[in-house]
Amino acid sequence: MILQALNEYYERKAAEPGSGIPPYGYGEQKISFCLVLSPAGELVQVVDLREGQGKKATPKLFVAPMLPSKRTSGIEANFSWDNTGYVLGADGKGRPEKTRQAHEAFRKLVHKVAKQSRDAGLQALQAFLASWVPERFSVLQGSDEILDANVVFRLRSDSCFLHDRPEVRQLWAQEYRNLAGIRNGLCLVTGVKSLLAKLHPDISGVAGAHTSGAPLVSFNCKAFESYGKEQSHNAPVGERAAFRYATALNFLARKGSRQRIRLGDATTVFWAERATPAEDLLAALFDPPSEDAGDAGTQGPSEDRATTALIREILSAAKAGRPVRDVAPALDPDVRFYILGISPNNARLAVRFWSISTFGELLERVGDHFRGLEIERQSDTEPEYLSLSRLVLETAYVRKKGTKIERDAEDVPPLLAGALTRSILTGAPYPRSFFTAILGRIRADRIVNYTRAAILKAYLTRNHDKEVPMSLDPERRDPAYRLGRLFALLEKAQKDATNPTATIRDRYFASASATPATVFPQLLRLGQHHISKGEYGGYTDKLIADVVDGIDELPKHLSLEDQGLFTLGYYHQRNALFRKTEKE
Repeated sequence: MILQALNEYYERKAAEPGSGIPPYGYGEQKISFCLVLSPAGELVQVVDLREGQGKKATPKLFVAPMLPSKRTSGIEANFSWDNTGYVLGADGKGRPEKTRQAHEAFRKLVHKVAKQSRDAGLQALQAFLASWVPERFSVLQGSDEILDANVVFRLRSDSCFLHDRPEVRQLWAQEYRNLAGIRNGLCLVTGVKSLLAKLHPDISGVAGAHTSGAPLVSFNCKAFESYGKEQSHNAPVGERAAFRYATALNFLARKGSRQRIRLGDATTVFWAERATPAEDLLAALFDPPSEDAGDAGTQGPSEDRATTALIREILSAAKAGRPVRDVAPALDPDVRFYILGISPNNARLAVRFWSISTFGELLERVGDHFRGLEIERQSDTEPEYLSLSRLVLETAYVRKKGTKIERDAEDVPPLLAGALTRSILTGAPYPRSFFTAILGRIRADRIVNYTRAAILKAYLTRNHDKEVPMSLDPERRDPAYRLGRLFALLEKAQKDATNPTATIRDRYFASASATPATVFPQLLRLGQHHISKGEYGGYTDKLIADVVDGIDELPKHLSLEDQGLFTLGYYHQRNALFRKTEKE
């Protein structure tokens, strides 16, 4: 089903003019220079295609012929483009014999494809290769910069590259088909007999995978094979279908794609069964722009502001459970969406989750997610909608640089981001590891902030059906919640009395939230001492008495879920005290 949906997506994009998806036998390649040829095969110009200047110049991505499978350490030439070792017989690796063989392989492949052709571009390329002598490379214009870079060809009279000429595309498609499959069989994707792909193309753009890509379907051990079939013939897919699904997946996962979410070890791509503006908006729903994001946009302030406003209206409607058509009539809630989560596994890709649902159902789940996270903020500058990246970063180790707090995405527990994304997209319970990771970080660094409180509330609401208020609930009777409030009041009494650099939170928060009976007697005695010295001791004492009045007995232990409630009680009470102080 995954490969069929990707195959259909490729066909849809290929039929759209200007979609940018590579044609059959082609893929995106990093190209640095273009060699311009005369019709007689003379080199007339070298054009620098790189972006940037000097040492910061980087290759640019162009669609060019690709090989059916990844090139390894052996010699295998690309057609009509490659590095200078293959194309011109000159490289900086100091292996003259291998370079000679590589250049010979390039010439043979060009001759094999072009031998029956009368195309002016291919004839010029053949003439150039026939007359080219690798020793001339050193006198080539800009040879130092060109060395080892990927180069393509263009005919002087053309505006397109040589490999983009219609006849060249046709000839390469035939050769690609011959290289990709040698055995006939029934394709499991299309259901028709065709040449079967022996090796499937690699997928790039997946977080954590090899930079050159990794296959989604592969068999590299005899133990995985059966019925005498080798490699990918065990999962018979036609070479055209293999190219289409791989190209579609590469297109979705490419850099800058608006249909990709990369988070931690997981890469999630999504697409619709038919063209819809929702495809460009769905990723933004998981990483909502701030209210003033439009002012600093790069695609035009007015366009940015309009998009930002639309996304926020959609989120607001989803959170309130209102139909999306009320705010965005152009978005069809019935269009079917495919969501695929993948991550690297050794040298291959593993499917982490696969989901099919309508856009309307997805919005409902996104609305449930943000409704669960809804909790009072500590300041108006904090985002109303918490992005996925911000949520998972709270599980990472905290590095303090002065008053500044930094977190690194590499410290996020593996597998967590993928599991969390799947929960949001499918409406499944949040991963317990997410909840325990947040509690673990709070015990370690004693930071109880808006994001962490929102996560605890969302987890307890979805996974345990607990009703958790957005702000302080003075009537709530849960011992864990009341003890959290009590801890915040005792900390306030300490601050009023001594204003220490480290409070009881730094020493006792972890033990108070896990084993209250062993810690709170001591904290209450210490609190009475602080109350007697504090400027607002009488008022704090009354608040403490009100909270303690609702606690019948100090529990010896609190479960993990109750520790979450304890933390929320602490967060709510501290916010209430902060607001009271502001009013005073």
